[in-house]
Amino acid sequence: MKIFITGASSGLGRGLALHYAGPAAVIGVCARRGQLLRELAAEIEGRGARAHVYAVDVADTGAMRTTIASFVEKAGTVDLVIANAGIGIPSGILAGESEPIERLLRINLIGVTNTLVPFVPTMVAQRRGVLAAVASVAGQRGMPFRAAYGASKAGVIEFVSALRMEPFGTGVHAMALCPGFVRTPMTAMLTKMPFVIDQDEAVALMVGAIARRERTYTFPWQLRWLRPVLRNAPEWLIRRVAPAPRPREP
Repeated sequence: MKIFITGASSGLGRGLALHYAGPAAVIGVCARRGQLLRELAAEIEGRGARAHVYAVDVADTGAMRTTIASFVEKAGTVDLVIANAGIGIPSGILAGESEPIERLLRINLIGVTNTLVPFVPTMVAQRRGVLAAVASVAGQRGMPFRAAYGASKAGVIEFVSALRMEPFGTGVHAMALCPGFVRTPMTAMLTKMPFVIDQDEAVALMVGAIARRERTYTFPWQLRWLRPVLRNAPEWLIRRVAPAPRPREP
């Protein structure tokens, strides 16, 4: 398989890259932290795959286009793209802080379009391929203290839903993966995480959903069952069950 993954330096992105690493695989790993990517590439190649490292910010549209062109040239084809890069921020809304929100939206939403869209012509020409974006359960219902994060993930879900319909009939599939809480470096500072699962379990669920070519896949199962309830729940209930605010960095 020829696979390109963003946000690959840690967490789910790293776990996915290592899962797919094997003989004959070609994996492009992309993130801002070059040293961590190089360490990951060594592990990937130790499993018999070939790795290409791209220390790039997904919010940089021009740099991502150049990066993707380089990967397609080296790999020849592409079977799977996983737009996984994302950040969370403490809520600064009551303090009137909008600048961090701009940065979050550029990474979490524009970073997804920067990752998926440049691959579309190649996949359409070869008449196959999967474009997967990591969204979140938070994108399915607005939550206090996560307005910006939820908005970015809701945008990802809707973008992917529309993207799936444009190349319909070409063999190209677009999908959104919507995890709840997963134990990763990104959630290490959080204390209230209902239905939390380990990273390895999350990776296995995501890989299975990609293989089945799901459309919008919510996990774990508890949140999949609760999704209709949460979408229609009154705001007083949402305020009570919402996760605690994300703490600020010390």
